Amino acid sequence: MRPPIPSSALVLAILLLGTAHAWAGQFKKAAYFAAGQRPYQLVAAELTNSGNVDLAVADWLSNQLVILLGNGDGTFQKALKLSVPGPISLAAGDFNEDGNLDLAVVEDVGTGDGTLAIFLGDGKGGFKLSASYTLGPVSVSVAVADFNGDGHLDVAVTNKGFTGPGSMMTFFGDGHGKLRGRKVYMVAGAPFGLATADLNGDHHPDLAVTQFKNGSVAVLLNDGTGGFGKSIPYNAGGGEVIDVKIADLRNDGREDLVIANGSQGMVVLLNNGNGTFGKPAIYRPCGGECSAGPGVCIVADFNLDGKLDVACSASIDDSYFFYGNGKGGFGAANPIAETIKNQGGFSIAAGDFNNDGAPDLAIPIELKGKVAILLNTK
Repeated sequence: MRPPIPSSALVLAILLLGTAHAWAGQFKKAAYFAAGQRPYQLVAAELTNSGNVDLAVADWLSNQLVILLGNGDGTFQKALKLSVPGPISLAAGDFNEDGNLDLAVVEDVGTGDGTLAIFLGDGKGGFKLSASYTLGPVSVSVAVADFNGDGHLDVAVTNKGFTGPGSMMTFFGDGHGKLRGRKVYMVAGAPFGLATADLNGDHHPDLAVTQFKNGSVAVLLNDGTGGFGKSIPYNAGGGEVIDVKIADLRNDGREDLVIANGSQGMVVLLNNGNGTFGKPAIYRPCGGECSAGPGVCIVADFNLDGKLDVACSASIDDSYFFYGNGKGGFGAANPIAETIKNQGGFSIAAGDFNNDGAPDLAIPIELKGKVAILLNTK
């Protein structure tokens, strides 16, 4: 299942903090690394014991996972490939608690219910299937956390559904690479993106789920045992809400929401401190070649000023980023130096690929079959 292409919609609230003043020098010109035929989603993590950040890429067209092992200087080794049917989304975590990162992969071949597969890592870049589990129709996103507090990683997945409401599913890990106790929660508005963190300060991970069809993001609070309450929707600017990330934008211990709204731009919902959220602040894309709404965003301190920033990728336009002010607000959009030429990805990841202490960017370029690596100039 490929993501929808954003369309225009009525702007409910727009926050413009001046005219965009691009500082294209934040990132170097992109270098490209082969990553299958149609790289779709990716995750940046230390998949080996080398201390370098690696990439795992879901290549949905050629039915394979592509592993790019980092050399520690911003370059990557020749791709390792693993046959996987219809990989759409993935997340990293140590599911068998052997010290090596594993992968949770959502598979969707477009003919019915999706599948959640757990692949155990050997610490050298190799992976072996441990188990697989049936999901709902049109499975989309996956997130990993210890939801029930037993010390083992659990998994949550969204199912967008063909018609009517979709669902969010959770699975509990046993610490040996297997999952159990599937629970299903109905979520309206075609649930799409997914993120997890403690949103209400009770030390249990909660969930934020984008509702693609109704322009909202739903929050599901953890009851402390790994169960989740009824989803509570919050306005995320209307239009097509695709991706969500969770981060403490004000450095006050309250986790806020950063949302990729394909119709409007980057949207921020600030946490009231109890798991409820205020009105959306919408930050528009820059004009010209980066005027499309984002399909995905990532949060990191790109200019190393102690304040979190946001970088976004648009599937039909160039990428851009926003500098944060440390108070939950952001300046105008800045185009990223490299012009992707309308071939941008459906995913974006941040990681220190050259070990210089600054977060770099990785963006899958679907039509090129490559991943663009943009090193940070600090």
